[in-house]
Order: sequence, then structure tokens, then C-alpha cells
Amino acid sequence: MARTEADIIRELEQSIQSTDTTLDVSQGPLPDVFIRPQAGQLAISSEEAESLRQLFTLDFEASATDDEVRNALANYASSPGEGIKSRHVQYFLRFTRPTGDISIPAGTLVSNLNGDLVYRVVTSGTITAQSAGNFFNPSRNAYELGLVVEAVGVGEDFNLPKLRINTIITIIDGIDTTENRSASTGGKTKETKAQQAARLKTSLLGRNLGSPGGIKDLITNSLPELVSDVATVQPFEKEFTRQITGPSLDLYNIGLASESYTQTYNATGGETQIILNKVPALSIETFTVNDQSSAITATLVIDDSFETGLSLAATDVVVLDTPLLLNDVVKIVYQYNTMLEKVESTVFADGAEYLFNTDILVRSPFPVNPRIVGTVQALASYSTTEVETDVQTFLATEFTFSTFTETIFPEVIRQRLISEIAGVQNVTFKEFRRATGSLSTIEPMVFNRNEVSVYDADLVNLEVVS
Repeated sequence: MARTEADIIRELEQSIQSTDTTLDVSQGPLPDVFIRPQAGQLAISSEEAESLRQLFTLDFEASATDDEVRNALANYASSPGEGIKSRHVQYFLRFTRPTGDISIPAGTLVSNLNGDLVYRVVTSGTITAQSAGNFFNPSRNAYELGLVVEAVGVGEDFNLPKLRINTIITIIDGIDTTENRSASTGGKTKETKAQQAARLKTSLLGRNLGSPGGIKDLITNSLPELVSDVATVQPFEKEFTRQITGPSLDLYNIGLASESYTQTYNATGGETQIILNKVPALSIETFTVNDQSSAITATLVIDDSFETGLSLAATDVVVLDTPLLLNDVVKIVYQYNTMLEKVESTVFADGAEYLFNTDILVRSPFPVNPRIVGTVQALASYSTTEVETDVQTFLATEFTFSTFTETIFPEVIRQRLISEIAGVQNVTFKEFRRATGSLSTIEPMVFNRNEVSVYDADLVNLEVVS
């Protein structure tokens, strides 16, 4: 603990009087010229020394200032995560045929009903009157245009479900309404000081980029706002299933950064599938043939093979129910997970020679859905509707992994529901297992090192009774 100025004055007075008791330390030249001036300077030095001592102890997080944490991270080529803005496709609708072109400029603002969560159009678009039929959606009986929008701020609060962003802030002549038909995703909050300090504590572990630990450390420190955890799978482990000829490594990254990509394909005739350029693909937004909304049904088929599935080497395709004709021009707008591209750029930033020419494949983990069925008994004084909402929120958070987890035990989840959710008296499971790969109706959910749980509400049915 640092000594205060009063502590040092008292110590100096005692030291002087222990040498000569006749000296006056309460007034005169000694306190005015020596004791008080020295005590002030020594107190400053003591405080700085104590701060430095704490920086090298487990008290670092509590003692370091924000600037000290940032500067320490900079020593390891890392910086605080500044957060991510969520994105989605926003549809702008008109219910009568337009008589003139309707332009939606970049920067157009839309929001949720309350107006507290605002999104900005990234790239402008136009509904042209001459080709209005191309913009007609018979299922909505409206002329519409889908544009990518981005939240004006960072954070998970902007990750809204579908149909929640329905207010036009920037009024556009000719547009009647707006809506998001898919959830806005990808938003993450700015990294806190505690999170930065936690990363700093492990910054010296496995710094050799030729080691699995070093590569994992590099990714999580360089992309803290994108990647929440990394699993490095080596050839001797059971999860490694690729055919290889030399040093190899699979990097599984938990994270998502969705972006829209437009791909144009010129048909030679007879094609029934089109290989996508950007992988792993997430969803198809629009599919047109010769700039017309085609009667051809296009289905996204994602490569989920153990060899290359969910990786930058994946072969994701769009399968067509009708063959293309010669000189058909196909335009596909689809979402893909750009996070893997950023991870690969980070890993290979200094060249393959620093990685001992290791065959590294950057991947997303294989999703596993939990299957949970049972009954939750609520206390008589609690609303079953509120308890059900709280239970669903708990399970959705618990079973959507942000870190790789090996095993989840049913009894642990049962006890946590009882102790952590207000109003829960008892929980009985009829099913608690992986939706695929399980051997019993109730068993611990065991995940491989390259798997993560992805919550699916349709596979969870916990009836709340009073």
C-alpha cells in the first residue's frame, strides 16, 4: 500500500528525533525546508511504485487505468474491440404501381417503433417505373426494394428480430412502409476494460505463431469484436478429418459478420447449379434471371461436409429446379459470413513462411441443436407467461455458445433453472439431448471440439404449469 504524505512526515520526524531529540521538528527550518517538501515528493513516488507493483500482480485489472490497459495491449499488437454494428436487409414497399422512379439514397434512416434504435441505408437503390414489374412481390402485393442497412451504433441492442424495424425516419416520396424480414445480426458492444485486461493476462501465452496456442492468441487479440473463441484442431485429434500431405491445422472460430454479396453468372446452357464465390453462404436475398424475377426456384445448399464444410474452402451452391438457357444472365444476391476472410487475413498477414508452411483451414464450427422437452412448475404467485419467457431467455443464452464447451449436464441446467429463474419451483425433463447423434432421451450433451450449440426454439418445449 502506498504511503501518504502524512505517513512520510511522521516517519521523517521520528527518524530525526531518534538521532537528536533536541531538534525542533514542529516548526522552523527543518519542517519548512526539509520534512514537508520531501514528504510530498516521496508520497508521489510511493504511489507510482505501488501502482507499478500492482501491474505485475493479480490486482492488475483493479489498479490499471484505461490508458495503461490499452498501452499494454498495444505492446502485443492488439487493440480494444470497438464493437460491431449490426446489419440486415431492409425492404421499402409501395402498394401501387409507381409512375416515376423512386430513389432511396444512402443514409436514409429507419428505426424500430420506439425510435430508439436507428439504422442507416448503406448503398442507395432505385425502383424504376419503366421496369416496375421486376420489383413486384405478389406475396406482399407490393412493389419493393431490399437494401442493406447498418445500425448507427454498436452493440447487441441493435440485434432485433424480424419485423421490428418498421418506421421510416427519413421520409421518401413514393414509399408507403418498410420492414425487415430477417433479424438484424452481428452487433456487439465495445470491449470493456475488464475484457481487455483478461486478454492481456494471456497475451504472453503461446506467442510463437508456429504453435496452435500462438495462432489462437493472435486471432482473439486481433479480432476481439468478431471472434469470441477459437478451437485449434490438429491432425492427431479425432475431429480432424481432412486428407493431408504435410503439417496441417484446422481453425474453428465462433463469430459472425454477415455481409451482402452480388454474384453474376453467364449461362452456357443446361446448368442446374451455380457455385457461389463467397463462402460460407448464409442465405439468398434475391435471385433473378435476365433482370427478371424468375419462375425458377433457387435453393441454397451449404457444404457441411467434414472435409471442407463451413470453411473458406467450402463448395456452397445454388441448386435450380429448371436448367438455364444459353446466354441467360443470373444475378444472385446473398449473405455470407465474412468473419472467416478477416481471420485468414490476420493469420497470414506476415506470410506463410512464419507458419512453417502449415496447411491451415479457417472454418466455422459445426452447429448442434439441443432437444429439450419437459415441464416447469411455477410458484402460484407467479405468472406462467412471465416464467415461460424467462426460461426461454435463459435457455437461448445458455445454448447459444460464445465459447467452446465440452459437456452440459441436465441436472446442472435443472438446478440453475430453479435457482436462477424467479418463480420456478421445479423442473422435470422428458428429453434432454442433442437433436442428432444422441443415444438416449435424457443424457449429458457432449460436444466435439469443433462443435457449438445453436439454440432452435422449435426443438425446445418446456411447458410451464402452475
